[in-house]
Amino acid sequence: MDAIDIIIPVFNEKIDVVRETVEKARKALANEIPVTFIIVNDGSSGEYGLDALQSEEGLVYISHDRNRGYGAALKTGIRAGSAPWIAITDADGTYPVEELPALASKREYADMVIGVRTGRTSEIPLLRRLPKYVLNRLASYMAGIRINDLNSGLRLFRRELCYRYWGLLPQGFSFTSTITMGAVLDGHHVVEHPINYYKRTGKSSIRPIKDTLHFLHIILRMGVLFHPMKLFAPVSGLLFLVGAGKGFLRDYFVNGYIGNLSIMFMLVSIQIILMGYIGELIVKSRTLSKSDGAGDLVDRDR
Repeated sequence: MDAIDIIIPVFNEKIDVVRETVEKARKALANEIPVTFIIVNDGSSGEYGLDALQSEEGLVYISHDRNRGYGAALKTGIRAGSAPWIAITDADGTYPVEELPALASKREYADMVIGVRTGRTSEIPLLRRLPKYVLNRLASYMAGIRINDLNSGLRLFRRELCYRYWGLLPQGFSFTSTITMGAVLDGHHVVEHPINYYKRTGKSSIRPIKDTLHFLHIILRMGVLFHPMKLFAPVSGLLFLVGAGKGFLRDYFVNGYIGNLSIMFMLVSIQIILMGYIGELIVKSRTLSKSDGAGDLVDRDR
C-alpha cells in the first residue's frame, strides 16, 4: 500500500498534546500503512519546549525561525516528505486522527479524501458556524457540486495534486480552502468522510472576521480562475434587471423616457457579461495549453 506523509503544523501547542496526536495516529494505523510523521514547528515560543521532539525516534522535526503561517508550515512539511500521499491534521486535539485509516481506505478511487465535520460531536464555536455555512454554500455554487466542509484540517490527498496548485496555495489558513476549490473546480475526484470535531486544547490562532473575509476572497478568486461566468453572469443579470425595471416600468411609463441611470445600469451589465465571456475564453485556452504540456497556474498569495 502506498506510503503516507502525515504533516502536523504546530504553533504554540503543548508538547504533550503533540505527542498524544502522534501516538493516537500511530496506534490507529497499527503499522498497516507505511507512514512518516513530519512535525513543523511554525515559530512557537520557546516556553513550549517543542524542540525536544527533534530527538524523538520516528519523527521528522522541522522548525521555522518565526511564525510564517499555517499554509507555509504545511508547504515546509510537504517539501520535506516524498510519499505519494499526504495527510494533514492539527495538533490541538480537535480532529480525530483515529479516522486516518478510514480516510486512507477511500484513496483507491479518490484524489482527495476530506474529513467532513458532520459527526455526532461537532464543537465548532457558534461564532464560526454561520460564516462556515455561508462559505460552504458559496463554494458549492461556484464549484457546481455540494461541498460540505471547505476548510477541514483533516484530509488526505495525492502529492501531485498538491504540486499542481502549488503556486496558488497561500501561506495562511486558507491553504485547505484553496486546495479544495482547486481540486473540485478542476474535476478531480474528491471524497468526503464524516468525522467528529472536538473542543481544542489551548487558544485558537484563527481570527474569525479577517480569516472569513480571506476565505471569501479565495472562493471568489478560485471561481473566477475556473468558472468566471458563475460570478459574472448573476451580477450582470441583476444589474440589467435593475436598469430595465427602472427604465421601462418607472421612467418610460411615468416620465415618457428612459433615464440615464437606467441606461448606465444596462450598459454596465453588458460590459460585465462580456468580461465573463473573455474570462471563459482565457480559461478554455489555458486548459488546452495544459493538455499540450504547458506549465501550471502560477500565482502568489502572501
